[in-house]
Amino acid sequence: MRESTIALLVLATEVFIGSATGIQRTILSIEVSRTLGVALSLTPIVTFGIFKALADYFAALLAQSRGRSRVLRLGALLYAIGALSVLLLPQPFNFFLGNVLIGAGEGFVFAASAMILRSLLGLEKSALSFSYIESACYLGYALGAYAGGAALVLGGSAAPLLLIAVFSISALVVSLRVREVKKAEQFSGEESWGSGEKFSLKLIYRNPSTLSALLAAHVAKTADSIVWGVLPLFVVARGWGSYYAGYAQALILVMWSLMMPFWSYYSDRVGRKLISTAGLLFTAGLLLLLPSSGSPAETLLVAMLIGIGYAMYYPILPTPVADLTPPGARDVAIGLYRAVRDSGYFTGALLGSMLLSAPGDHIRETFMNTGVLLALSATTFSVIFRETRPTWPFLDLVIEHVKIIRDVLRLHIETIRCFFEGRQSEMEENVKRIKTLERRADTLKREIVWRIWSSLLPSSGRAEFEKLVGEIDKVAGAVLESSERLLWAKRGPELTRAYELLVGMLLETERLADRLVENLKLLSLSPLYAVRAAVEIDAGERRVDELRTELIHELRRLVNEGKIDTLTFLSLVEVANLIELASDDFQDAADLIRVIAYRHAATPLR
Repeated sequence: MRESTIALLVLATEVFIGSATGIQRTILSIEVSRTLGVALSLTPIVTFGIFKALADYFAALLAQSRGRSRVLRLGALLYAIGALSVLLLPQPFNFFLGNVLIGAGEGFVFAASAMILRSLLGLEKSALSFSYIESACYLGYALGAYAGGAALVLGGSAAPLLLIAVFSISALVVSLRVREVKKAEQFSGEESWGSGEKFSLKLIYRNPSTLSALLAAHVAKTADSIVWGVLPLFVVARGWGSYYAGYAQALILVMWSLMMPFWSYYSDRVGRKLISTAGLLFTAGLLLLLPSSGSPAETLLVAMLIGIGYAMYYPILPTPVADLTPPGARDVAIGLYRAVRDSGYFTGALLGSMLLSAPGDHIRETFMNTGVLLALSATTFSVIFRETRPTWPFLDLVIEHVKIIRDVLRLHIETIRCFFEGRQSEMEENVKRIKTLERRADTLKREIVWRIWSSLLPSSGRAEFEKLVGEIDKVAGAVLESSERLLWAKRGPELTRAYELLVGMLLETERLADRLVENLKLLSLSPLYAVRAAVEIDAGERRVDELRTELIHELRRLVNEGKIDTLTFLSLVEVANLIELASDDFQDAADLIRVIAYRHAATPLR
């Protein structure tokens, strides 16, 4: 089965499950309040939240041993049984007991869907993959919310419950067609940099970026669950009817669904912090404004804007966990994130019930207090969070600078070949070309430094990048001097082994340049992977040292046996020292990249 077909089937399963839950977003608090009163109208959300949070985490563990598609089908089956319970059991117990299975089923389905789609899209589009997952879910929520309100008006209390059962059974049928994708331990491309690393989930709680994302996500879901339950009560209390309650819920959810890919696309390019913080603050302001809406049109407009605000942070908050977790542990880490986030359903239902029990205009105060809570969460997040998808306007120029230095190394290899093969004129021509490349590198270095310090936008790591460019620029000077030193030496057949070792040193140093280019690209993709790539550069520098030591022993043997003269010995030793100095400069550059990665919340790998 093609990957695109698998993705479409997974998304269709999510839409059906979301539609079934969306119906409850309209009718649940209205129906329960008729039998238990307004203060207890949110309590079924408690059971939904508890079991969804548990399923979020255990889905990742089951997926590792049983496969992701099986977890998806298990979730769809549990949801269908829960939906039939809601349909067949007497009210209000149907909502309490049915939502145990519905919460668990939705948790399994959405967690498995997230794992499958992330596996298909990869790390580079991590925010976009989360947005596809959540967009399908909330598109279903929107369809269900509108259908639930219309069905309640047109067909009475039984009609929405029958729709829930129909949607859930449809999800189960579609899920049976989904086939397994690659296993969690199969990685390629950028993912290979983090594979095979041991990772403790405790680091998620110790890292300021992942911890602040967890807290913000929990509070955001708390606010969402309160809006879920209280908005229909607000609309009905104003005398506008359950149709407008479903309409308002649908507007929130459809805008939420449609805007998530847009914000996620830019989050993968400009970073996580700014968009998430703005979305949290924007939503908080709208919740403070919502009770003041005096007509259905005003309420629907605010509801539409709330959906846009939700979309700004909801698919982005999980991405720091993905950015900073090795791929082998990512499913479990995201499962933990989803569990913490979705336990906000539980917190929101309890907090909402307490606020609704308060004297006075309890619905108005519930929205106001929720808005204040969300604003405090946004402020805390903005202070604690360190960007995990950093961007720098000068990064492409830095990479270009390293590539020029790599070209210098390649020319130097050819220069050494010309020396040992007696092609003197070609050797001298290559030295001139190296000088030209060095001048290009110097010019580019000056432009980079100007870009680093002239940008109006705040940019972390400016001093480190300036030092990094300086370290790389030293390589060109060392290589140029090394090429010129060759002109002082005499070639001969006795230098065959020395030639092999020199070329080996240069090839290894060229690989260091390649690693550094990859390291710089990884830096804006995942600080964690940049740290891992820096370790590879350390290992390469050690290999250059070993080759240099062997070369000096060989040259010392030759000079002691009188096979080469002293000037040739000293010249070739200096050539080797300069190449080794170039590899040291690459290692120093990698150390600076490591410092920048640590500033962006990466942790050392064991």
